[in-house]
Amino acid sequence: MDIQTFYNEFYRRAELSAAHARLCERVYGQNLCQHGMADLAQLHLLVELLDVQASDRVLDLGCGTGHITEYLCKRTGARFTGVDISDRAIARALTRTATNTLPLTFTVGDLCELPYPPQTFDKVCSIDSHYFVEDFGCFMDNCLRVLRPGGKIAIFSDEGRGVDGLDERMLEYPETLISQWLTAHQIPHTARKLTDANKAHWRLKQQVLTTLRDDFAREDNLFLYENRLNECLDHNRDWDCRFLYILAPNRVV
Repeated sequence: MDIQTFYNEFYRRAELSAAHARLCERVYGQNLCQHGMADLAQLHLLVELLDVQASDRVLDLGCGTGHITEYLCKRTGARFTGVDISDRAIARALTRTATNTLPLTFTVGDLCELPYPPQTFDKVCSIDSHYFVEDFGCFMDNCLRVLRPGGKIAIFSDEGRGVDGLDERMLEYPETLISQWLTAHQIPHTARKLTDANKAHWRLKQQVLTTLRDDFAREDNLFLYENRLNECLDHNRDWDCRFLYILAPNRVV
């Protein structure tokens, strides 16, 4: 199953699933149909470190069904645009928000071929979405292209050194692949370490999923349950690192 087909099916099921809603409420703090690791505390940190202002235009990369995008829009008053490769997810986002008055739009698009003119956005955020692009350099070039001078980019990531089986709990951000790429391309950046919170996230998610298995089964939604559980069991999650990178480029593309 390719990524677009998977996420079309995932979001179709997740938006209608009461069990998935309970999972999100208990793990993330609120049901925003999440499929990543950023809970409410991390979303609030994103707004703070990215310094989102009501006058900003913000691009949310990999927005899914747009619940997080909508939440951030309501919290900040900024104009948000969400983009995602899943046409089903974007269709749901557009339908759900069609009657509200928020400064909010959604578009189907590839993160390496962003459908926006140069220097369109004041801020760009990638909430656990860069994993799904094959060429990080192409991804970053697109982010830089659509960013206005003086703008900022935020990237949540647990990628670390990009080598399977490494214990990266003690890793600091300059040692990561993302930081090394940014440094090599002379892009100023800092990062907030979230490794301990990430470890707690995965443990809690696995515990909550175990208690909800029968609820998922009654909904005929073991597809969702198994996907979320397999994320937890994919490798030793206690060894993962996690950072929120804040980029302040001195150049645009």
